[in-house]
Amino acid sequence: MKNYKKIVLVLIAFLPFTGCSPEDDIAIPELTDYAFYEEFLTNTTDGDDINIEGWTNFAEVGTVKWKQGIYSGSKYAEFTSYQSGQATNVAWLISPAINMDTRDNETLVFDVAQAYVSSTSNSIELFISTNYNGTDVLSATWTPLTFNRPPLNFDTNFDFFSSGLIDLSSYTGNIYLAFKCKGSGTNFSLDGTYEVDNIRIFDKK
Repeated sequence: MKNYKKIVLVLIAFLPFTGCSPEDDIAIPELTDYAFYEEFLTNTTDGDDINIEGWTNFAEVGTVKWKQGIYSGSKYAEFTSYQSGQATNVAWLISPAINMDTRDNETLVFDVAQAYVSSTSNSIELFISTNYNGTDVLSATWTPLTFNRPPLNFDTNFDFFSSGLIDLSSYTGNIYLAFKCKGSGTNFSLDGTYEVDNIRIFDKK
């Protein structure tokens, strides 16, 4: 996390917390109705590696992993290669197995933020797998999923935006969701920050 994050957050305190998106007009169910939900409430120490039971936090290149984010009472998952000292950082945050045989019309939505991202090479991607074994990340088959990314605009640094509604209704059995980030600790244009929160799967009516 960059040292000037707190200053930026004060300056944008009066900006909307969540960006507008088409699903704003769709009723999202209460917590008890979710097929899957993660809001990272078990975070205890800002900047420590995320270590949640059932989740995989894997550094594919370099040593930087996804971190616990905590600010002003909000908790979230965060990735940044800022000050890593490594030319390339690639890290995965993978959900536990999610059973898709108990619901219908499953739809994924989550909140995502970015800060100081000025290049599409500094990226966050979303993947889904049906054959991940829980340990060997790179041997699994990962299919990319499209979602709405925050704008590359420093005026919206650290503002959370909705991913948009992502249709998962064609999947059966167990699935795994993966957030994969790429960055660099030696290239200033690639050392931005990504944050993810409120990951929800619900039955779209």
